[in-house]
Amino acid sequence: MIEIKADEMEGGGQILRSSVSLSSVLRAPVKLFNIRAKRNKPGMQAQHLTGVEAAARLTDAKVDGLAKGSTELSYSPNTIKGGDFKFNIGTAGSSMLVMQTLLPIVAFSPSEVQFRINGGTHVAWSPNFHFVKEVFFPLLGKMGYSPSSFELERVGWYPKGGGAVKFSSKPVDSLQPLRLESPGKLISISGISLCSNLPETVVERQAESARQLLARNGYGDVEIQKLVLPSLSKGSAIALWAVYENSVMGASSLGALGKKSEKVGEEAAKELLAEIKSGAALDKHMGDQLLVYMALAKGESSVTVSELTTHIKTNIWVIEQFIREKFRIEELENRTARIAVKGIGLERATLLHYMTPSG
Repeated sequence: MIEIKADEMEGGGQILRSSVSLSSVLRAPVKLFNIRAKRNKPGMQAQHLTGVEAAARLTDAKVDGLAKGSTELSYSPNTIKGGDFKFNIGTAGSSMLVMQTLLPIVAFSPSEVQFRINGGTHVAWSPNFHFVKEVFFPLLGKMGYSPSSFELERVGWYPKGGGAVKFSSKPVDSLQPLRLESPGKLISISGISLCSNLPETVVERQAESARQLLARNGYGDVEIQKLVLPSLSKGSAIALWAVYENSVMGASSLGALGKKSEKVGEEAAKELLAEIKSGAALDKHMGDQLLVYMALAKGESSVTVSELTTHIKTNIWVIEQFIREKFRIEELENRTARIAVKGIGLERATLLHYMTPSG
């Protein structure tokens, strides 16, 4: 059993998510200690519990320590299975982070997987639905894995949540390496501004503020869709993405009580401009989220990231507890970095062999 001190380095929920994902696909039992011990509310919260419960259902895993506030967890997976699943966080906890735990598992399932997750879709400290759809999935698609469908059924904001996303995909035989060191030529900048239970002028002001700032910096032709959607709570957000010939970079901002709509749009535009200026192929968030797939791929992956964040360093540390290969990091100019790893070449055929009674 692999033992992970979950308060190492950044010490957040990503250590739990990556550990459970890798444990599931590699059939390697794991025990975690001091889960989120550095946080104001230590231990597992609703979103973390749902992620582990969901992974356990997909793998028939034996789990000990699964309780709110628990700082220790033992997770022993069995075999991955396909099918149709429903998961409910029950709070505004991030459905995108639950999905982050599940995707490496369903990529290597024996058959098609469909699931529906209820919870938060646009909440703090997590990627939102539109970032996942417009930035994460196109990049993951370059490795040979993308969903058959990914839909926002209802938006979920803090504090009531109640959002719903629906996902389906077919498995891959193996993941292809990701080689993205240059973004290439910029093709377009797009975005979406949305709100619920607020005046329509909110989405207009968010979009216009972002558009004006981008235009002042030389990016005048920007299309931002504006949506007012039903939800259980009030909320607003804007997501922006820059599409290049080789890559996609994203940025977003979330509304809050007392925060002007113009500020929301401005924050997202500033973040996207910083990502574009870096010259890297991946934004700082994608640099973190693709690492597990790079480690499982067949061949050498090499990417450049706009910033070598603590999240990236922490996720690399976690992954290296499960595989023999080591990541190579080269720090470049202006906080950018090159990250490379030789993937272990996980194949679904090998997993299917172990799933048979004689395997």
